[in-house]
Amino acid sequence: MFPLTIRAKRSRRSGFVLITMALASVGTLAVVGLAVDVGRLYVIRNELQSYTDAAALSAALKLNGTSSGLTAANAALTAMSNKWDFATASVATGTLVFGQTATGPWYAAPASAAGYAFTKVTARVAAPIYFLSVLAGQKTQNVSAVSTAAQIARSSFQTGLGPFTAVSSQPAAANFGFTVGQQYAIQWPAFNGTRAHCSALNPDACFVSNPCAGDSQSSRAAVVQYWSSSTDGYWGSNANSTIEAEVLDLIQLQPVALGSLMNMSSGNKAAEGAALDDRVNQDGDLTDNTVPGYVANSRHNGRRLLPVPVVQPTSSGTYAIGYAAFLLMSDGRSTFYKKQTGNEPFCAVYAGSYVIGSADPGATSSTGAYRVGLVE
Repeated sequence: MFPLTIRAKRSRRSGFVLITMALASVGTLAVVGLAVDVGRLYVIRNELQSYTDAAALSAALKLNGTSSGLTAANAALTAMSNKWDFATASVATGTLVFGQTATGPWYAAPASAAGYAFTKVTARVAAPIYFLSVLAGQKTQNVSAVSTAAQIARSSFQTGLGPFTAVSSQPAAANFGFTVGQQYAIQWPAFNGTRAHCSALNPDACFVSNPCAGDSQSSRAAVVQYWSSSTDGYWGSNANSTIEAEVLDLIQLQPVALGSLMNMSSGNKAAEGAALDDRVNQDGDLTDNTVPGYVANSRHNGRRLLPVPVVQPTSSGTYAIGYAAFLLMSDGRSTFYKKQTGNEPFCAVYAGSYVIGSADPGATSSTGAYRVGLVE
């Protein structure tokens, strides 16, 4: 048998080991608990960020420089799916504010919607904590996320534009001199330079049928002076079947950039009226021919909005000066354009800027086209 002193020493050592292991276990559990809570907060933070990213983008898509755009942006926020905590809880609707720049100032309800192309969405939740509550003395931790999105001006397109053009001789003017709600030619009527009294000073005498109501005298004069009688506003292709695909699918065979020389197509394309009507018929709204009415109609899906280059005919060629979205006309029977003859123009309503991916026109920009993206 061991002496009593030896047994006592071993007993004391065993007790010390047990105490050390117990303390180490508590520390290990604390570290594990910390990792679990911090990891969970990290996941919740990512869920919130996904929500605010999507909400800011959806709201930015709706901005159009008018109060109706602000209303639509707020509606888009409300309609967003907003689950968190592994989709077991709902986020209270985020806070949406609007700005003219990425740094603000920000307003929930701007006095005027003009120039507001930035959206910022903030979301915050009180996330429950378990292990950390022992150390921090609290049962929840506030987690928040912020996202800023904007309609960002775009100057070039590899694809996505229709095969028509709109003519302007005012490249520096707001909206290129167009008026929202007015009709402009996307295909011009036939004209003959030998008609009586036809000249650049008297362009209306050159056209077989009247141009569209909104086409300015300077645009009419430029068409007469710089386009031959075979150029009516088409670009990219001469083949009717290809143009039909360009109308319906916006396949765009050639790149376009601001200031680039356009490859204008020859020939009157009256047969493309059927393609325009087919595109119109793919929309849920066949009745509204005003921009506010169309945007307010919950059935609209954007198919009647056709994005085209805005061009300026000159003595050295036809140049792209911007982009625009035009609302295609409808008579409710999808026969509006195919009833036109080769002598008549195809008229469409200027709706505003083209916003890629949106069913609505956008706010005014120097280029007339936007892509929507996150900026913060």
